[in-house]
Order: sequence, then structure tokens, then C-alpha cells
Amino acid sequence: MAITKNRGRQSPIDAYVDFTFADILAAGGYAAIDLPVGAQPVGGDLVVDTAWATSTTATLSVGDASSATRYATTVDLKTPGRTALTLTGRRTTASEPSVVVTFALTGSAPTAGAARLRIAYIVNKRAAFAQG
Repeated sequence: MAITKNRGRQSPIDAYVDFTFADILAAGGYAAIDLPVGAQPVGGDLVVDTAWATSTTATLSVGDASSATRYATTVDLKTPGRTALTLTGRRTTASEPSVVVTFALTGSAPTAGAARLRIAYIVNKRAAFAQG
């Protein structure tokens, strides 16, 4: 039996959110990006543009309601730089459409810091155009 070729094509879609230390002052989880049902992350990163100014530690994990660390674990917010997300092949569901960031802090509250979270995704069974 032959494979039935899929002529549908789509480009990855980028969703992003910019946030600062003032948006996540308290430790805990925050819904950061909503994705459509059936979305599968195929890329993304967390870029710390301005280091979090705090006396001890400030970290951020990226995941969802089932796993707070699905895409990134304890990224140091006190160091500017880019952290590529880990891709798992998981698709979003109706009950878990959000990408969640979990902030952890020890020491004093931050007084500065800025970052951008970007998720590149495709949507299962979506086609923007056909080839051939």
C-alpha cells in the first residue's frame, strides 16, 4: 500500500509576549501565550534582554498546565541571553491551550528586568496553500 501524500503546506506561526519584572513580581505560574487546539510547537526561545536585578536568584521555567518545565527549566533571568526551547512533539488540547511560565525567586524582589518568550508552532491538519 502506498503512502497518501499530503499536498497541504503551512509556515510556522510565531506567537510572542514581552514582559518585565513588574509583570511577574510574585513566584508562581502565569499563562503567557494561548495557542489554538492542535498546535504543535516547532521552535521558540526565551530571550532575557535586561537582567533581573535582585540580590539572589530569579529563574523562569516554560511549560503548560501538565508540566511546568515541558519547554525550558529554570532559566536564569539574572543573565541576559537566549535560551532555545526544548521541543517535545506535544500538541495543545482544549483543556491545555496555554503556554505557562513559572517564576521562582529567592531574596529581594527584582527592581529591573525584561524578556521575550517566542513560540513557533504549526497547527495539525491546517493548510495555508497546496503544492502541486
